[in-house]
Amino acid sequence: MKNSRRIVGMTLPALSFLTAPCIAYAQTVAHPVLSYGSTGSAVVLLQQDLNKLGYSVGSVDGDFGPRTEAEVKAFQSAHHLQVDGIVGPATWNALDAAVKAPSFTNVDLRFSAPSNINAQSINSFLTKNNSPMAGLGQSFIDAQNTYGVDANYLVSHAILESYWGRSQIALAKNNLFGYGAYDANPGDDAGMFPSDDYAIRFQAWEVRNNYLTPGGSEYVSPTLNGMNVNYATDPQWASSIASLMNELASYVGSSVNAYQQYPSTQAVPQPQSTAEPVFYLNGATGQTKSNTYYKGVPYFPSMSDGIDDMYFGPIQYGSYGQSVVEIQKYLNKKMGAGLTVDGQFGPSTEAAVKKFEAAHGLKQDGVWSFSMWTTYIDTTAPPTLPAGQAVEIDEIEQGMAGGYVVPWYHIANVGWVDSQYVKFTNVYRLTVPNPTSTQTSIPVYSSSDATHQIATLHSGDFVVAQSASPSNGMYQILFCAQTADSGATPGTPITGYVSAKNATLTAQP
Repeated sequence: MKNSRRIVGMTLPALSFLTAPCIAYAQTVAHPVLSYGSTGSAVVLLQQDLNKLGYSVGSVDGDFGPRTEAEVKAFQSAHHLQVDGIVGPATWNALDAAVKAPSFTNVDLRFSAPSNINAQSINSFLTKNNSPMAGLGQSFIDAQNTYGVDANYLVSHAILESYWGRSQIALAKNNLFGYGAYDANPGDDAGMFPSDDYAIRFQAWEVRNNYLTPGGSEYVSPTLNGMNVNYATDPQWASSIASLMNELASYVGSSVNAYQQYPSTQAVPQPQSTAEPVFYLNGATGQTKSNTYYKGVPYFPSMSDGIDDMYFGPIQYGSYGQSVVEIQKYLNKKMGAGLTVDGQFGPSTEAAVKKFEAAHGLKQDGVWSFSMWTTYIDTTAPPTLPAGQAVEIDEIEQGMAGGYVVPWYHIANVGWVDSQYVKFTNVYRLTVPNPTSTQTSIPVYSSSDATHQIATLHSGDFVVAQSASPSNGMYQILFCAQTADSGATPGTPITGYVSAKNATLTAQP
């Protein structure tokens, strides 16, 4: 996937007196044969149809070039046509039929899934497919209800990105959607999430605000086809998720016809919240680690302030992320560099940095150093905590550090810090005996006698414990209510007990 980051057809009126061969002939006349090198309005129509179906040709420019030819061949292959890149009658007819047919790639994802997609049916479907995500059905429904994102889509996307929850990134980092799993080093670069439930809520928030809402940073249309443009480099990404959505719909005896197609004449439901989800901790402690540049741990009033203002390392050719955005904006403002503000430190940005360095008598190496950052970008030094200080962490939010996906911790009564500079001292992950099985839900009891269940947690969830050893076969854990759907105010501290037969505690660094 891309973490930062990739549409109308003309049809003929129905003429009842024409025979089938005549209809085909009429369509051939309306749609001329096209091939590499063709130009004009018919190519525009072709490109629009391909984009709508998830075959990304890029800009609709009316020029049948290599990218359009490649996507035509991909469409022909998927529809069992002759794969020659030539758009003749058979390919036009298949395109027309595909564009007109209801499709999961064109479902308006801002509408809730039909009522037969519920916590019970999701868990049943995941269990049937031997997925360790079994038990997370309510999390998908809660995310749908809070952020207004189709729960079938959320389930299907998680299945695709995490191999049904069995990928190493999902198991080791509660990362169900592949955030930060860049191709060069996916295992190390992938972001850590404090629970699968939080990962699901975060995905719903991210998608609704940035991909499905007009004006969002990645918005094209509120569909899988629209998301495919900026979310994934794979042109078949939308089709792959659509296939899984169809599988889940079929499992509950439904079909795409029960889902709202885009555009819709119905009013779009508004989400209950547009605020980024928070993971609450109960009694978590840690110790600060020194930051090379700041000689301590810088803290900020909000995570977004930290992402914008903190210096994360040498910013140079190949760097990407918000730090590069800030430099590009600065160079455009101060020296009219004319850079595209895309967060990508490429040749143009490097040349502009060298020009800036030359104008200010600095070493012309094209690297935006820490001293340049504090002199020209973030001129007000943030306050810092000394290394080795004991702190209390009460909240986690998922964020960025330069180009990398990392959680940020809220230090109680202080502010937000990059989690890379805090080591937990009493936080553990609940680990079930077989994390790849469907037995991944963990009952939590009100007392050590295991008679009254008060909650259900999931394998991988962060909890707090004063001891990593059980007492009389039970672990005492501290955690918080995370959503209003749990029946308590989010952030409400809870003390509970987990049987050592159901799970063990694994230290979270």
